[in-house]
Amino acid sequence: MLQYSIDKEMVDRYIQGVIVFICSLLFVCGCDEHVDISETGGEDDIVTLLERKAMDSLFTNNAYSRSLLRKNMSQTADSLSYYRLMNVYSKACFAASQFDSVVYYSRIILHFCQKSSDSPQIHDLFSATYNMMGNVWGRWNFPDSAVVYYQKAYEHRKQGNELSYLPDICINLADGNVHKSDYTDAAYYYRRALFLCDSLGLPDRNKFPIYYGLGQTYMELRDFDLSNHYYEMAGRYFSQMSVPEKFTYLNNRGNHFYYKKDYREASCYMERALAVVAPYSQMIYEQNLCKANLGELYVLTDKLDSAQLYLNDSYRFFSGMNNRSAMYYIETQMIELALRQGDVSLASRMIARTVPDGHVDANMINIRNQYLQHYFEQTGDYRRAYEYLRRDQELNDSIRNEQIRTRVAELDMRYSQDTIVMRRELLIEKQSGEMKVLRLTSYIWAIACVGSIAVLFFLYRLMKKKRAFLQERLLNQISRLRMENIRNHVSPHFTFNVLNREISRFKGTDRERSGLVDLVKLLRKSLEMTEKLSVPLREELDFVQTYIGLERDRLGENFILDLSVDTTLDVEKIIVPSMIVQIPVENAIKHGLAGMEGEKRLEISVMPEGNGVRIMIADNGRGYLPQVMSPTRGTGTGLKVLYQTIQLLNAKNKGEKIRFEITNLADGMRTGTGVSVYIPCNYSYDL
Repeated sequence: MLQYSIDKEMVDRYIQGVIVFICSLLFVCGCDEHVDISETGGEDDIVTLLERKAMDSLFTNNAYSRSLLRKNMSQTADSLSYYRLMNVYSKACFAASQFDSVVYYSRIILHFCQKSSDSPQIHDLFSATYNMMGNVWGRWNFPDSAVVYYQKAYEHRKQGNELSYLPDICINLADGNVHKSDYTDAAYYYRRALFLCDSLGLPDRNKFPIYYGLGQTYMELRDFDLSNHYYEMAGRYFSQMSVPEKFTYLNNRGNHFYYKKDYREASCYMERALAVVAPYSQMIYEQNLCKANLGELYVLTDKLDSAQLYLNDSYRFFSGMNNRSAMYYIETQMIELALRQGDVSLASRMIARTVPDGHVDANMINIRNQYLQHYFEQTGDYRRAYEYLRRDQELNDSIRNEQIRTRVAELDMRYSQDTIVMRRELLIEKQSGEMKVLRLTSYIWAIACVGSIAVLFFLYRLMKKKRAFLQERLLNQISRLRMENIRNHVSPHFTFNVLNREISRFKGTDRERSGLVDLVKLLRKSLEMTEKLSVPLREELDFVQTYIGLERDRLGENFILDLSVDTTLDVEKIIVPSMIVQIPVENAIKHGLAGMEGEKRLEISVMPEGNGVRIMIADNGRGYLPQVMSPTRGTGTGLKVLYQTIQLLNAKNKGEKIRFEITNLADGMRTGTGVSVYIPCNYSYDL
């Protein structure tokens, strides 16, 4: 999905401008919109008032803001007041997506600052201009350049008067690092923005952009629980947000659900975001960005006509402004749209046409790899499809590594900040003791002792909680890695056994060639199954029937398959662990029925039971004798994988558990093996 961020300093000025404008309305508007600065005693105050009045109308009436600024700039030529107003004028151009104009005016302001004497006011103007340049380079998809300008803005702001904007620049720095995929630095600057808000005594309202910025960072790291936590914190201030802030929050919230693959919820937030900016004609950039994101969501939810309309509209806009990154994103979505419409030739032309230009986000690479994998699957080039699948896995591994690195850096920063706060408190206490040494010596020592004990106790509890939190995170990661390792044992074990047997039988006849075609189908299905932790029961049964079809020749004409599914069950909606039926069936054929004389019978039944379903697999083979070595010398890998999978899943589910039992059917008159699997409804497969 296309990401979006706003100039936090610009929006913050807009909020403050509303308050100041109301208080000063009679003073300014009682005469005329053209304020004669030269005849006014407090020039600096009037310029500040004009800045805030222009910011008040920046998003609601952009033309009025520009007109007001032009009228009053004419009487302040080549002065600090003139360039301050020019800076606000460049922000009005930015709000209207006229980025070339922003660069033009910013260069003029920087030239003035460079030839002016050093002062806090000049540093503030430097900072505001560099911050705006960073926003422009961010919109042009050059995050490295944007971060450089934000760094300059931060250094100048520290030497200026308006220190309250430091947290806003930190937010912009964090956003830039998110677009660079440098999540460690992103988390650092968001945390630093929180620290500065507390240190400067700023109201809690200033923190919600930090919260949804942290939500976006952890979303990029696929830590959806922590991401949702911060988005919920930001959402509490939704009614207090300005129009650009509401749009940013809704857009990023939609991205959160998109990466969770909850496309319906993502579409709801994106549609709300579009409704927020639709009444403002100057916010055309935001409108088309939202259309591009909705276009992808409609592709994924098979609303192909709506997807075509939105993708075409947004593509015309971004191609008109030559935004290569957005064009590349939309062209990528058009590849998948063409595939879903069945137009493979159009998809081929789109692939040949789309070439990345400049920085490409890791998420965009991931999306494009998925669609190219889909394309090569449809064209039958499975080698290329597997290559793009492998690239996706490598990218996901890098995200997991980045998650660990970010978590370590975050813990280190929190510890450093706690140390700084403690030292500051001790310094205040020391200075207070020097001022009142004759009267309050005994009280100061008592307070110092109590404070030290409280700080030590606080640090002990904090570190204990951090260790517990980190341990839980690591255990969750270990569980995921164990599960991936388990899944990787199944497909090679099965597919290569079948492949070796079929190749050894191949003599060039039509019948054997047909068997190889079925084998290719089985291999493809096997790869799909091993990518999933759970599948619908229908897919599992289809896979089993394909496998049995390949084994029929070896079993002979006296092989009988009895497959029954209760008609009241919806096998499409029943979710089961992948390979839960296939592995027992493979064992039944391999160890029970293969090489057996006489009638060979395999029975598979699915029926409702209690609050779940019961799956039974039975054969009339030699019986279940684990102490006796099978003539086929099986390794037991299949059953081992099933037991480990069920063990991990049951550990994560608090309600009913999956029950898997193997029994020996030998009763003196017949032999055989029975496998019984009970799967409860509403069973969770999330690790």
